[in-house]
Amino acid sequence: MRPINREDVTERYLDWLNNPETTKGLATSPGTHTMQSLSDFVNRAIQDPGTHMFTIRDSGNDLHIGNIKLDRSDQAAGTCELGLLIGDQAYWGRGIGKEACKLAIAHAFDILKMRKVLLSVYDNNPAAIKLYSGLGFIMEGTLRKHVFEGGQFHDKHYMGLFENEFIR
Repeated sequence: MRPINREDVTERYLDWLNNPETTKGLATSPGTHTMQSLSDFVNRAIQDPGTHMFTIRDSGNDLHIGNIKLDRSDQAAGTCELGLLIGDQAYWGRGIGKEACKLAIAHAFDILKMRKVLLSVYDNNPAAIKLYSGLGFIMEGTLRKHVFEGGQFHDKHYMGLFENEFIR
């Protein structure tokens, strides 16, 4: 992993965001992204001191395969939110998301001195729910039939993790 930069705004990254299969269960609308909107998003992430966004890279060839971020930081409450995207489907199911999450969560607790890491996940993404539960996240609440995706409504779950619950 390394901090995201403007050179990471590529057609490859844009393709992930416009692919309904890649973005299933994420708070984004596939097919609506342009190079300009992606560039604007990355620039905002770079400039926002409360956002810590990293690219996930293949250690063998340095290929950009996804992103992970900590954002919506609330210093007074000691909280931030975790977001993960493994965009390159060839890397799905290989434990890379789990490893990236462990590194980002450790960064939140050890470097940023956060008290709690939060996230939201949709019920149509059971692999993500399993991943987050395996890291120690606890289900804290559900907005029932809250998001519309793939022609149907889905529950949006909120999960939280305190440092003493984190399964490193």
